[in-house]
Parts: sequence; C-alpha cells; structure tokens
Amino acid sequence: MNLLRVVTCLLFLFISACATVQKPPLVPVPGSSVDTLSSSVSLSLRTAGGTVSGNGLMTYRRPDQFHFVMLSPFGSTVLEAFALGDRLTLVYPSQAVAYSGRFEELPQGSGMAGWRLLRWVMDTAPSVMAGMSGTIQRSNSVVGSESVTFASGLVTHKTAPTGDRVSYGAYEMVNGVPFAGKLEMLTMDNDRILLGFQEPEVNLALDLSDFTPRLKGVKILPLSALPVAAPGE
Repeated sequence: MNLLRVVTCLLFLFISACATVQKPPLVPVPGSSVDTLSSSVSLSLRTAGGTVSGNGLMTYRRPDQFHFVMLSPFGSTVLEAFALGDRLTLVYPSQAVAYSGRFEELPQGSGMAGWRLLRWVMDTAPSVMAGMSGTIQRSNSVVGSESVTFASGLVTHKTAPTGDRVSYGAYEMVNGVPFAGKLEMLTMDNDRILLGFQEPEVNLALDLSDFTPRLKGVKILPLSALPVAAPGE
C-alpha cells in the first residue's frame, strides 16, 4: 500500500469518526427561563412591501423589556427599537425622528408587526414535565391563550389565537438554560421574520440604561404616523 493510499484511508477514518460524534442531549431543568439576554443577531424580514435583512444587537429583560439595534453594513445604526410593557419606541437616527406609542397603534402594512410579538416569542420556558413531547393549550398573559408544542421538554412551536406563529430551533445550553438560537415568526399579516442569535449571553446582569431611548434633538411622532415604508428600510 503506497503512502497516498495510507493517508487517504486515515483521512476517511478520521472523518467517519467525527461524523459519529454527537453533542450530548439537552436536559432542560423544568421552570428554567431566559430572564436576561444580550446577543448579536441577524434579522431577515419579509413583508408585502419587500424584504429587509441585516445584523444588529439585542438585549432583553424578562418579562417585557427589550432594546434592538439594527446596523447598516458599515456599522452605523439604522434603527433602534425599545419596548416596555405595551409601549414601543422606534428611533431612526439618520432622520432624527422617533415613533412612540402602544403596540396596538402600529399601522397595518408598516412591516413592524413583529415587535408586538417579541415578548410572547421570548417566553420559552421548558415544560414543567421533564422530557415532555406533545402539544398543549394554556393561558398566556400576552396573547390570552396559546398552543405550545414541546419536544423532549423544549418548546418547538407556538401559535396564538390570532394566527401568529413562531418556531424555535438550534437549541444550545447557555449558562445552564436551554436557548433557541434560531426563531422564525409568521404574523397574522403574513410578515415572515427570521431571527438568529450569535454568542448569546443569558441571565447575566444588564445595564438598565440601555433600555432607555435617547431622544434629545429627535422629533417624536405617534406610532400611528409610521409610514408603510418606514424610514431607513
């Protein structure tokens, strides 16, 4: 057997061995939850008005507070979204304009319907029954009720009475908590939102000032004034 054949055989055995190595299964602790999150994100949004994609940063604090920053390819801020409870503020720095109000004031066709779902989407606590697989109906403080599908104790799909849907994938253990690294949302308006997380940090202390929009010198308009084709998109 010549040297080339020996090397080829060894390479084949190495690749075959690596292919059989599997990550250990996730064992979620019933009741564990994502209480805080800080992560780089990739976003793809498809609406009736077109498709937008980009990268950004997201911080989240349970149960209803988040800050999302969408960046341009050159690293400048295109959009900042701040939410607390039922209120949302969208800031477009390049236009020095912000839209603020209640989620219910978001106009249809603005492409921003997904923001009202984020609090609901981030609620991915494992089943209280360890290892549960199947679908259940349960009450939810955000959407009233929901249909939740579990696989081995982890949430894989959720559906709201309005028809809004979300699926979860690419789970990994982060700081002892199972975390879905990929989300796909389909809103009742048929907007499709893909959200991917890179190097997430879960349940660490956050700077609460990051959740407060800086509106000095910014013109503030009501959310109802948000145009169908929002600035910066």
